[in-house]
Amino acid sequence: MRTNNRGSLSGTLERGLAILEFFAATGEASAIMVAEALGLSRSTTYRILDRLEELGYLEINPASERFRLGIKAAELGMAALSGIDAVRLAPSYLQGLARAAEETAFLAVVDDDSIVYVYKEEGPQPVTMSSQIGSRRPLYCTGLGKAYMSVLPEDERALLIKRLELRTLTPNTITNPAALEAELARTKERGYAIDNVEVEEGVACFAAPVLDYRGLPVAAMSVAGPADRVLSKGERLGPLVARTAKGMSRRLGYVESLRP
Repeated sequence: MRTNNRGSLSGTLERGLAILEFFAATGEASAIMVAEALGLSRSTTYRILDRLEELGYLEINPASERFRLGIKAAELGMAALSGIDAVRLAPSYLQGLARAAEETAFLAVVDDDSIVYVYKEEGPQPVTMSSQIGSRRPLYCTGLGKAYMSVLPEDERALLIKRLELRTLTPNTITNPAALEAELARTKERGYAIDNVEVEEGVACFAAPVLDYRGLPVAAMSVAGPADRVLSKGERLGPLVARTAKGMSRRLGYVESLRP
């Protein structure tokens, strides 16, 4: 009997976590949408949603009457991020970067085959982008992801490229593995990556990796904005973000001679 209870608890826990991950990726959804997306019965879905709402991990948006992540989920996320040194250092570096670039600055970390935005510093000029804290983007077509990949050990990078699904998101997305490898080599040589409208129409960015004391990437930072405006400042923005990333890397114990 104890074994059965333990199995039931495990199943409920896994479903609850799957629901939280669904909302992290989706934003808002109705109970029916959750049930259909995760293949759960409606009764099970309603029961878990109600419990997560009671505990504060979910809440209902009064305007849409749909569920969304609650304050408890946000507190957990912030607690996790506070333990990442790069995130702790981000404000002092990205505030200066956004001010100097006059564009919005981001810090992202890697999770599996995606980059996850963990810090954002708004620039002085208005801009509309879909990138928000907690949102995910593919590694291979974002400036942040390409900056990170460019400084991975060669064997690790080759295995990563081999397993990635290189899907077309814009007409400029690189979907050929050899072409991506060549672009990463150029990125490593110049010290920063360029997202030339490769993931989101009308948006471009310059990004550079943040390295730790081993010389390995732990994050990446970028400046992003409307493609016409950002790309026209490329000769200044690329080196600027690279210098800022190196400054943060040195704070994390990085030594130039350890560069992979």
